[in-house]
Amino acid sequence: MMSYFFSQTTLNFFGLNQTHIFELNERTILIKKWNWDYDLCHLFQHHCLKLLEQMPSARIIICCSHPRVFTNGRGLQKPRKGEVLNLVEFDPTLATELPYPIHQIERGGGLTFHHPGQMIIYPILKLNPKTLSLSAMINTLFDVSIDVLNDWGIQDLSHSHKLLGLWSGDRKLASMGIAIEKLTTFHGMALNFHNDLEMKNAIQKVNPCGLNANTYISVEELMDLGGKTLEDFSSEYIKRLSHVWQ
Repeated sequence: MMSYFFSQTTLNFFGLNQTHIFELNERTILIKKWNWDYDLCHLFQHHCLKLLEQMPSARIIICCSHPRVFTNGRGLQKPRKGEVLNLVEFDPTLATELPYPIHQIERGGGLTFHHPGQMIIYPILKLNPKTLSLSAMINTLFDVSIDVLNDWGIQDLSHSHKLLGLWSGDRKLASMGIAIEKLTTFHGMALNFHNDLEMKNAIQKVNPCGLNANTYISVEELMDLGGKTLEDFSSEYIKRLSHVWQ
């Protein structure tokens, strides 16, 4: 299946090579690259959307991180009837004060941040109302994170908070923003693994996802990693996700 999808010329264009491509099962290809340029990865997601038009039963899972960057989506989460969220909209006049670039993109959600200490999962796959709804896909991405971190000793994680995300009490560990084109998803989940002090300082100027910057926390702040790495976490995560999505 890999030869059908990706030529070396195509991979080179997006800053990839064959060492970044793995076949998880007969339906699923994994792309894994750390510190991947955001623009190249964004273009690659759109390339994958076109490929899945030819082979809609396939899945492409991107596992990556990005250099420090901000992205801004279509808008903050809307409250349900009778609900108050108290989210703060991003003030675009602040853009020139930020030390890293901002990309305006098509996913749901407001302003968020990326840095090399995150694990990002972009699932590019076809939704089906009978077999895989959007909510089921999102729940799976969070649930697999919880399963791995439970095994690592972090026990209080939940995604049942009124605000979309993966939460440890009132601290947010992972954010979710999805876009859909012709029933095919792209963009996805960003989980904070390492504590990035430079990014933490930068987000004090804004309200990521409409929230106070101090709401955000990392795996590194929740536990003693004891030598465990982002690579260790991502490998275990992908192993479990591929088992769920056979």
